[in-house]
Amino acid sequence: MKRTTLLMSSSILVFVVSMGLSLTASAEECKPKHQIKTIVPGTLTIVSQTFPPYDIPSADGSLSGVEGDILKSFAELECLKINTMVVDASAAIQYLVTNRTDLAAASWFRTAERAKVVGISDPLYLDQLGIYSKEGYSKISELEGKRVGTIQGYNWVSDLQRTLGGNVKMYPNPVALAQDLAAGRVDIGVDSYGTGVYAQRKGGYANLKIRVGEPDERVRATVNSAQIGFLYQKGNDSLGTALNDYIAWIHKNGSMVSIFKEHGLDAKAADPGPSRLIQ
Repeated sequence: MKRTTLLMSSSILVFVVSMGLSLTASAEECKPKHQIKTIVPGTLTIVSQTFPPYDIPSADGSLSGVEGDILKSFAELECLKINTMVVDASAAIQYLVTNRTDLAAASWFRTAERAKVVGISDPLYLDQLGIYSKEGYSKISELEGKRVGTIQGYNWVSDLQRTLGGNVKMYPNPVALAQDLAAGRVDIGVDSYGTGVYAQRKGGYANLKIRVGEPDERVRATVNSAQIGFLYQKGNDSLGTALNDYIAWIHKNGSMVSIFKEHGLDAKAADPGPSRLIQ
């Protein structure tokens, strides 16, 4: 009996050692496509916010959603682990500037002002202007004379205010806007199309129809939707080059369109067109 136990123990030991060697060999066999400089070697440190369906951080440091799917595949290709920290949007750029993160993800607009202080990847997708109404409006002209609510900080705000005058009410976040839409304190909401569609699938925005705003020269965001990119430390060309190579690849092979469809989003937004910055 003792001999049998000893033989079994020896076999288990050999198996465990073999598995350990196999796993070590597998880890060593991973050949990154680029040599990327990161704050923590072997780890891509990310700051993000909860912004479904694009960014959904988890307590274990992982990131899901559209951008999470992109970065997970990118990290695997480059033999990197992902560690995501949730920080306020106002602090994200400071984390980059002070060398506390490699990358910021959370549907960031590609703007000329941001490009002065951080690196911005090539465009990932478009953030389409969405019109939320009971009637199913899709034209800016249909909003004239009505009480319209939108979110502070979006690139269409000044154009909407100029076009619709004093009928535009500002909100600090989508939750506050949704509450007033439900209560009838505003007639129409203007917010991101993608976030609205996601929220509606989860039971939000009952009795409302969400449409992509049709092109109207008075509101430039309907003609040229904001391009979204990842932010990274200015001067970290190794990361910038790797990101841009990967982004070009997933656009070319159709992966970006597939990701959008998987998340129930408009596939047209997966084609951002030529690179440009919001001035």
